Amino acid sequence: MAGLALACAMFATSSQAEIIKPVKDSKADLAGVMFKRADAVNETKGGNSTTDVVTFTSRDSAFQTGMFKSGPSHEEVKGPGGFPYNEFLYFISGGARLTSADGSVMVVTAGEAVTIPKGWIGMFDTKGYTKLYTTYDPDAAKK
Repeated sequence: MAGLALACAMFATSSQAEIIKPVKDSKADLAGVMFKRADAVNETKGGNSTTDVVTFTSRDSAFQTGMFKSGPSHEEVKGPGGFPYNEFLYFISGGARLTSADGSVMVVTAGEAVTIPKGWIGMFDTKGYTKLYTTYDPDAAKK
C-alpha cells in the first residue's frame, strides 16, 4: 500500500510540473517552410524585405533562437553601445560582409558561421541571405 501511495504522489507531482521539450527545426523548415508559419514577422524598411521566425525564447528573455531572411541591405552599427547583444549566425544561403570599426573586413558565406559580440561597431552589407541565429543578452535577464 505504501508503494501505491508513493507512486500516486510521484504521478501527481510530475503531472503538475511543466513539461519542457526540445525545439527542432526540420529539413523542410530550413528549406524555407518555416517562413510560411503564422507567427513569421515580415517587414520592409528602406526597400529591404525581411522575415523573422523566433523558434525559442528563454523565460528570462536573455536567450533566443530563430531563422531570418533578408534581401539586399546595408546597415551601420554605431556607438556608443554598438551591437545590442551577442549573436551567433549560421548562413544557410547568401552571406554578408562585415566591416569592423578598424576597417578590417570579414566575409561570411553559406555554410559558414560568425559570432558578433555585443558592442561590435561596423557595417553589415549583404546581397541577401537566410540564417539561423542564436542571441544572448545577459542584460535582458536583469529586467
